[in-house]
Amino acid sequence: MECYDGREQDQMKKTGFALVFFSIVFLASPESAFGQEPAGPSGEGSTVRVALGSASGEPGNIVVVPVYFTPAAGARVGRLKIRVSFVSANLKFDKLETGIAAEIGNVTLAHDLTVDRNDRGVESSTLSLEAAAPDSADGGIPPGLLAYVQLRLNAGARPATITLRATVEATETGTGRQLEIVQSPDATVEVIAPGSQPAVVCFFFAH
Repeated sequence: MECYDGREQDQMKKTGFALVFFSIVFLASPESAFGQEPAGPSGEGSTVRVALGSASGEPGNIVVVPVYFTPAAGARVGRLKIRVSFVSANLKFDKLETGIAAEIGNVTLAHDLTVDRNDRGVESSTLSLEAAAPDSADGGIPPGLLAYVQLRLNAGARPATITLRATVEATETGTGRQLEIVQSPDATVEVIAPGSQPAVVCFFFAH
């Protein structure tokens, strides 16, 4: 249990409320949460979806990006490989936390970070996240909140919108067959001007 001060507390509190609300909507109707149309009896046209939540924060703050997963109708996804790329001059990867769906399904999460620079010297980061269901899990990875990606905004960051570009590979439980219809829309982290969020008294953020 940790205690955070000032605007960072307020941002994390707002993020927590947003995650709880989205999780309720997701559990009630995964299709409506991602705008997915119901599949036909054969499951044709259904899509494996991984969606990152967008976030915002002031320079120096931590932002939390949730990772949500919904399988295609009738599909049993045993493994997901998710790559998230972003310009990281002012946004740094901090840590990865396990989400409730991964905990319930005993899903193993592993991650790796690669940092590079282009020919103009602009730094970019690629976070590779792999989620794997146990071999005994016939249903594969359960739908829901898979993970939280915690990022920190540099203290000197200027107001801007940073795009998180996601790509996903999904393989079927048992066969290892790669599923072809996969969707992973981009998300954003917005850097807002200092003072845009009110400071609040200290509260406890439980992990």
